[in-house]
This record gives sequence, structure tokens and C-alpha cells, in this order.
Amino acid sequence: MASSYPPAQLSLPAQSAAPAVVERQEGFELPAHTSSVAKARARLRSRLQHWGFPEDLGHTAQLVISEFVTNAVLHTDTVHIGCRIHLNGERLRIEVRDEGTQSCAPQLRSALPDDVHGRGLQLVGALAQRWGVSAHGGRFGRIVWAELGMTSTL
Repeated sequence: MASSYPPAQLSLPAQSAAPAVVERQEGFELPAHTSSVAKARARLRSRLQHWGFPEDLGHTAQLVISEFVTNAVLHTDTVHIGCRIHLNGERLRIEVRDEGTQSCAPQLRSALPDDVHGRGLQLVGALAQRWGVSAHGGRFGRIVWAELGMTSTL
């Protein structure tokens, strides 16, 4: 003979309002020199670790900032490079600002199999949820930016 029991009653804690969106940002400036690529990566890595970001997102973010700073150093006539990282909820935005003229805006290239260079922005496009270029304001310069989701990985 089977017994019948009333359904179990689960006691759940009272639901509070939706958690507040965590918003954090940091900006820094570097000289337009090849050594600044490693400095930008290290600064970004340190900040993301401090914010408790997953390590795989940190690797992706470092690749993105490396590409943007390298392009600013090698392909623009800038003296200073500004970097900004902005966390807003589930999205990390990386921005690199240069002082270059509009005639040297970043361009996607089609690299041949044996080419050593020319794939960086393609990698950024594959890893980022969105990326783009916008005018910096004023007479010259631009901001190259990318947005990564918390699930972005290498």
C-alpha cells in the first residue's frame, strides 16, 4: 500500500531588490613607446585582479589592450596614449586614445598565411562583443574601444 504525503514546503529567504550594478573604472596615460605595451598590459592585469575578474577574461582583455596600444605606437603620430577600462555590470570596456590624425585610423587587414603582422584587429573582432573607433573630440585623435562580456575567453 502506497502512502501519500503532502508536498514538501521549502523555506526561501525573502527576495531583496535586484543587486546593484557594480561600476568601476580606471584611466591612465603612457608615452607612445613600444615599452608602453607591456606597461598597459600589466596595469590592466593588476586592476582586473584587484576587481576579482576571472583570469580568462583578464587574458582576453590583455590581448585587446596590447593590440590597441601597439597600433597607436606603430601606426599613429601620437606622443601620449590614454587608456581607460570601465566595468559596468557584465561588460568590460577597454578604450585606447591616441593623438594621431584621422588619416591613420585603424584598418582591418587580410594577412597572408606567412605574414607576421596584420591579424590583431581580426582577433579583437573575434573576441569582443563589439569594437570600434570614434573621434576623440577636438581637432585630432581617436578612441579605439572594445567591449568584452564576462564570458569572453581566449
